[in-house]
Amino acid sequence: MDKDLKPDRAAEEDDYSLFYCKPKFLQCCNNAKGFLVIYSIFAIVAGSMVGGITNTNIAALERRFGLDSSQSAIIVVSYDIAFCILTVFVTYFGARSHVPRLIAAGAILFGAGALVYAIPHFTTDLYNFVSVSLVDTCNITEIECSLHEGDDSYNMYILLFGQVLMGCGTTPLYTLGIAFIENSVPKNVAPIYIGIANACSLFGPVIGFTSGGAFLSNYYVDFDTVNNISPNPDDPRWVGAWWIGPLIMMVLCWCTVIPFAGFPKQLPGTAKYRAERQSEIHQTVDLEQIEKRGSQNTIRNFPFAIKSLLKNLTYVLIILAGCASGGAVSGATSFLSKFIQNEFHITAGNAAIYAGAVLVPGAAAGHIVGGVCISQLKWKTPSIIVYCLILSFLACLLSPSMLLYCENIKVAGVTASYGSDRSSLVNVNLTAPCNAPCSCQNEFYKPVCGADDLTYFSPCHAGCHSSLDESEYFKLYSNCSCVASNAIDNNSKVLDTASTATSGFCENSCENVKIFLPLIFFLAFIVFQTHTAATVITFRIVPESLRCLAVGLAWLFFRALGTIPGPIMFGKLTDQTCILWQVRRCDGSRGSCWIYDSANMGLTFMILVLVGHLLALICYGLMVFAYKPPLPVESDRSADEDRKPQCTEKQFDNPIFVHEDTLSFMCLKFKHNFTSLNMLKCLIMCLSV
Repeated sequence: MDKDLKPDRAAEEDDYSLFYCKPKFLQCCNNAKGFLVIYSIFAIVAGSMVGGITNTNIAALERRFGLDSSQSAIIVVSYDIAFCILTVFVTYFGARSHVPRLIAAGAILFGAGALVYAIPHFTTDLYNFVSVSLVDTCNITEIECSLHEGDDSYNMYILLFGQVLMGCGTTPLYTLGIAFIENSVPKNVAPIYIGIANACSLFGPVIGFTSGGAFLSNYYVDFDTVNNISPNPDDPRWVGAWWIGPLIMMVLCWCTVIPFAGFPKQLPGTAKYRAERQSEIHQTVDLEQIEKRGSQNTIRNFPFAIKSLLKNLTYVLIILAGCASGGAVSGATSFLSKFIQNEFHITAGNAAIYAGAVLVPGAAAGHIVGGVCISQLKWKTPSIIVYCLILSFLACLLSPSMLLYCENIKVAGVTASYGSDRSSLVNVNLTAPCNAPCSCQNEFYKPVCGADDLTYFSPCHAGCHSSLDESEYFKLYSNCSCVASNAIDNNSKVLDTASTATSGFCENSCENVKIFLPLIFFLAFIVFQTHTAATVITFRIVPESLRCLAVGLAWLFFRALGTIPGPIMFGKLTDQTCILWQVRRCDGSRGSCWIYDSANMGLTFMILVLVGHLLALICYGLMVFAYKPPLPVESDRSADEDRKPQCTEKQFDNPIFVHEDTLSFMCLKFKHNFTSLNMLKCLIMCLSV
């Protein structure tokens, strides 16, 4: 039993109230299930915005404001930075406060952040892509720069500030909120509640990816002010309406403020559930000192509370495992839609939908399955640690799925040379003798497919002098000198259609995305089972009075060492795989990346994901030996001996030495006749305890 329970905590349990009124018809919601429903709504909204819409908007924001991957990564991690700064203080000083009202205040901040995030759309000039029409076809005269053109990258700081506000708003939700739920239900069902809560946090990105992808594909960024839209969604210059989603999430988030504020400081039955729990606190924790000095959350006791947690080796290892896995997961998920777009040559909107369709359901299912397994099989802490170890090993096996990609589209002067040989280029050079007199611009990517089945950067780079046919989304160009020269090289004569080109890329027959998406689903399903399991372990191995702080401190390290550097590292290394950057014609400055090297991008993602899961695997392996369960109470010792399963050397033909202090039956030493079958038996028994 936890020794630091307070007898007067039952007095903090009250009815559900709205503006000092306590309607009877609302009292049926005054329980853990009712709180979980409102928590889930806020978590879904926050997940939709932060985990879905923000990630799907990366490519659009880079194109709209001229950002590179490193800058967009900073925007993404600014949310984590704000969360990281506040989490320890909120969890320590807020643990004794009115948690539901703190979460309500966080919802107000989150909605304000979503509003700030959308502001650049209303304060910036219309998206300028029409200058491309000046050099759409071959033009002998030099194009003059427009003095009106400017740098919109300053909007990065407005987007960053919006992310910071949203990070501040979700800090009470993901720390105090999850601890509030865990304290309000019996121990055996707590993993299910935690799994559902975490799953809802990840179900939100399903909505975010789907709605964000729909807005990006179907609505032009300035559709509210522009009627005639020239580019189509397949055009690389296209920028979708990235700002609609944040405004919708703002309204939905503010709708949860009043329901949260109505819950009491403690739900009915909380004190009873706390008193009935059997302790699984790590053996080295000094409960007496914590009871004396840590029962009151004051500034004076703050260093002692931090020190008490960091002396818990199992707790430190669970943090390090989360940092390693979280860095890989956050980085990969932040750029997954961009990865799919570039590796499989899919539009930004469809890539976002595909990413959400496999990543988020897999993650949500992983959270729920993890919670159900722990609850229904009644695993103790050692068994849960072994469970995480096995899952991390499986994640390592699936990490090479990132090597599935489609070869780069043959683009003249970029990934293939001009002419008939189509050989790969060492140095990118869009200029060739056939288009040298045309004064072509390199700022905007407007690909055309020549009759020679070679993609060109623009009609001008294909040497096209005129447009034969025009429609809203299709153009046919003629008299294309580069296409004609290729046709002469291949066929020794010029055909009637040999000098034509059509708007868009040449067809790509690669279908590796059909294999890639199911593998990513299973990878997410496996990885996110460990997240729920790690949360349950954290609650069980620390004293009850320090649980909120333990969650907050864990989140601090997860963000500082995992989810913050993860996207930055992915973004920085992704930039290294770019083979063609946008170059602004007026000042020569670099914009966003037009074309990435598919092979290098796939290899980069695979290495980062694999290293993260390998480090997590090592941490879970060390945790098996580090965890020491509390010594049983003398009165319970005989009962424990009666129900304790026996795993002797005789049962396994003397293959292993079993650790008697834990009930995990993890193999600590292997004898000379050790076999893989015996190891499998051992692992099965570990999970059956």
